[in-house]
Amino acid sequence: MSALDRLRAYLEQEKVDGIFIKGDSSIRYFTGFTGGESLLYVDKERAVIITDSRYTLQVKQQAPECELVEHQHGFWPEAAKLPGSCNLALDGDYFSYTEECALAGALPQATWKNLNLVGLRAVKTDEEMKSIRKAVAISDEAFLQLLPHIRAGRKESDLAAELEYNMRKLGSTKPSFETICASGKRSALPHGVASEKVVEDGDFVTFDFGATYNGYCSDITRTVVIGKAAPWQKEIYDIVLNANLLGEKTLKAGLTGIQVDKAVRDYITGKGYGPNFGHGLGHGVGLDIHEKPVLNRANDQPLPAGAVVTIEPGIYLPDQGGLRIEDTCLVTETGCERLTSVPKELVEL
Repeated sequence: MSALDRLRAYLEQEKVDGIFIKGDSSIRYFTGFTGGESLLYVDKERAVIITDSRYTLQVKQQAPECELVEHQHGFWPEAAKLPGSCNLALDGDYFSYTEECALAGALPQATWKNLNLVGLRAVKTDEEMKSIRKAVAISDEAFLQLLPHIRAGRKESDLAAELEYNMRKLGSTKPSFETICASGKRSALPHGVASEKVVEDGDFVTFDFGATYNGYCSDITRTVVIGKAAPWQKEIYDIVLNANLLGEKTLKAGLTGIQVDKAVRDYITGKGYGPNFGHGLGHGVGLDIHEKPVLNRANDQPLPAGAVVTIEPGIYLPDQGGLRIEDTCLVTETGCERLTSVPKELVEL
């Protein structure tokens, strides 16, 4: 069954006759079109891409099964001409309030339902997995190439730029998100994007980064120490490493995100650092860097085999430092397959 066929089956299940989709990743997933600033309409018979002259040739090449509508004055006048029914949906997470009002105004007779389509993309096909595996391999090798060049005296921003350059040389089209490089006390910032801070002896240095290949993302975090690790650094590193390994051991299809998160969170809490691990254990990865399913304290849905998720426990000590260890993993019926290959034992540089 094609992606469009599965979408149509989902619309029937949700009792809506058509949907307007604005999320670029979902448009790509369902049609193959990789451009931006477009609107997709799908019902049981039609799939229509509304775009402007910048993308018309690209639509014809990449999505020949879709009808093409070239707009001159915005999406909404053309959108108003499409539906033959009043029972409609939209992927509301990708519409601004202004855009949602404009669409409703263009179709005042319609009743609307907000549908989240990311769940339809959770189980990855063999072709998707080839792209994800390649993205992971690129980010792995890029970091291994960077390791000999991480030293005291270099700026975080320079290290992040070199890492991104390595990924581009290896075939990444772009970083999958803004590269994090946080050292010293800044390593206690879970999302401490690279700054002008100079790396110093004794610093934890946390790198969180990813590559993009054929539209698909990878996500990895590794933390190193400049010089010999202090006792407190070894202590929390060992805890986070064991938590990460416990996450791998626990993860399998059929468990909920809550259950996998809890196993790891309880371990860290038992070591006395529960308050220092505030974020969820992990998230789905695919065309978007953050997708469903998620591993956190709110997801009570069973994890499907074939989903790709991260396992990323961390401990963050304010005004002192912290670390995270993150791997990208494929969920299987019996467990998980770690896709990330970079060793995660403590590295002292």
